Amino acid sequence: MRVGVQLPDGLKKKAFEICENLGSDVILSGESCYGACDLDLSLLADVDILYHYAHTEILKFGRVVYVPYFVDYDIEKVAERIRDIPEKEIALIATVQYCHKLSELKDVLEGSGFTVELKKGSERVKFPGQVLGCNYSALRDCKASAVVFVGDGTFHAIGASIYSSRKVYAVNPINFALINIDTSDFIKTRYLQVSRCVGLSRVGILVSTKPGQKRLNLALSLKKLALENGMKALVVYIGDITPEKLMNLPFDFYVNTGCPRISYDDYRKFGRPIITPQEFEYLLNLRGGIELDEIE
Repeated sequence: MRVGVQLPDGLKKKAFEICENLGSDVILSGESCYGACDLDLSLLADVDILYHYAHTEILKFGRVVYVPYFVDYDIEKVAERIRDIPEKEIALIATVQYCHKLSELKDVLEGSGFTVELKKGSERVKFPGQVLGCNYSALRDCKASAVVFVGDGTFHAIGASIYSSRKVYAVNPINFALINIDTSDFIKTRYLQVSRCVGLSRVGILVSTKPGQKRLNLALSLKKLALENGMKALVVYIGDITPEKLMNLPFDFYVNTGCPRISYDDYRKFGRPIITPQEFEYLLNLRGGIELDEIE
C-alpha cells in the first residue's frame, strides 16, 4: 500500500521519524500544510491513503486520515495564571494542539470559584472550545464577561476579541505568560489597508483551490458588486496565494476569499493592497464597519 504523508512546517523536521513507521512505500508531501483546509489533493490522487498531521477534519475526503498533534501542558500552572484576571465568568478557547485539556481546566477553575463557558462550535471544528484562524463559532452567543485563549501567539486571541466583542486574555501553556489582548493596532491596520483601495478600479478577486478554503460563490457575488460599482473585476483561481504569483497580474488591489490569515498576517508581503470580503463591502459602503472574516 502506498502511503502519503502531509505535515505542517512545525513537524516537517520530524519527517523521518514519522514516515519510517508507516511502511516502505511512503511519499512525503512538500506542499504547504496550513490547516485541515489545505489538503494535498495531487498527492492523494497517487497514493492509497493520505495521513494529514496536526489538524482535525474539516471536510470529509475518502482515503484521508487526520492525525491530531496534542501538546501536553500543566493544567495547574495555566489555572494559576488565569486566577490573576479580575473577571470570574469566562469562556475557554484554544487551538487544536491545546484544546484537549480544556475540560479538565474548566473543572479546576470552577473549583476555584469561576463560572466557565466551554462550547463546541460549528462542524468545522471537532472539540469543545476549539477555534481556527477562520472560525470562532465556539464563542457564538457567548455569555461570559471575558474570554481566555490557551495557546501560543496572539492571532487567535485577537480574532476572538473582534468576533465576541469581549475582553480576551491569552495564556501561553508552555511558558505560562499572560497577555491582556489589545486589538486597537490590528483594527487600525485593517482600516488603513481599506483606505489604500479608495479610488482604485481594477480588482482581482482571489479564489483558493484548497478544498477547505474555496469560496467561489462568494467571489462571484463580490465580482458582481464590483461591476455594479463601476470597477473592473476578474475572479482569479489560485493555489498558494503568494506575492510572486500575483506580481504580473494587472490589478490595483485584491479581495482574498481564501484563508483570512493571508490578508491579516501577510499583507506586508504584497505590493498591492489585499483585503477581506467584509472589508471590500465596507469599501463599497455596504457595511458600517470592518468585521472579521470567517469561513463557516
